Amino acid sequence: MINTARKNRSGNSHAGYAIRVITHGFFGAEKLTASERAITNALYSFTQKGGNAEFTYPEIGNRYNISTATVSRTMRKILQFCFEKASDHTYKLKELLPAPDKYFYIYDWLWHAKFPCKDGNEVTDLTNDQVEVLSYIIHQNHHIRHWTSTQASIARTLEIAASTVSEAVSRLEDLRILTVRTVFGRRRSVNNTDRATFTLDYDLLKKIRLETLRNVKAASHAVRDADARADRERFYEARQRLANEHADSVREKLGPGFAALETELKRLEMEAGKAQAARNMKTVREILEKKIATKAAIAEFLKEHGYTAEDLQPRYLCPDCCDTGFRKDGTMCSCYTPPGGTP
Repeated sequence: MINTARKNRSGNSHAGYAIRVITHGFFGAEKLTASERAITNALYSFTQKGGNAEFTYPEIGNRYNISTATVSRTMRKILQFCFEKASDHTYKLKELLPAPDKYFYIYDWLWHAKFPCKDGNEVTDLTNDQVEVLSYIIHQNHHIRHWTSTQASIARTLEIAASTVSEAVSRLEDLRILTVRTVFGRRRSVNNTDRATFTLDYDLLKKIRLETLRNVKAASHAVRDADARADRERFYEARQRLANEHADSVREKLGPGFAALETELKRLEMEAGKAQAARNMKTVREILEKKIATKAAIAEFLKEHGYTAEDLQPRYLCPDCCDTGFRKDGTMCSCYTPPGGTP
């Protein structure tokens, strides 16, 4: 099974790829949009050799820059003709399809690459259609030196509109990724039926690829660090709740009368602080007397109900950090246990 962990190695690293089938009628007569083709080809890639694809909608959406709503709509559509749900978040082919006659690879980093615009001050990404057209041209240039074709032929091969190919080619030219020349040497005057040579700037593509992978790696580290911090915070929040569990249950049993005494003691402490700040020593002495009386009342209340002051204190599992995660000197405590791991 190609599960989420394995998909993340090839997908979230953006160093992997998906198979783009170009055999006509391979997925039936159903016409798919660019987003639908991306998801369909991803599922086909994940489920090769009888394997299953395991992922959530947000995971596959993040991989191809597609909204979760579009992924959900696409899944409902393609589950009708070639895939089926095996279990929660797990999908498989309804039947093992034969190997396609023709295919090429769409590399994951292209979906997240930022290409420099002509002025050099801004960057832009590619649309789903532009990613497909660029991937196909990369595939052809890799196998055939100085590849010559027509935009109409590309459109027929990819089963997308000729105008879409034309827009994609123009965009790739504007970004200086692609140079298109007719067989007679004319440039930028090509139309859909002119035979032309499609030449890629591989140095620029290599540079953008390395930058993309570096940025994705840094972002992945940031996400992992944030997740680790959140896990740690949740761990100590649970520890704090557990430490105060006994004291909270005791206070609940003592009832509202005891709660009123504790509230009064807190009020007196606040008043004493204000009086000290105002240097009103007479008021401070009066409040101190009230505090002593209130504390005595609390002790008597506890004794009558069979409790002591210790029963109101947290019962920390770690005496070094008092279940906060940090020792008195500010260093992180070693008592933390990650989810499913060891300290």
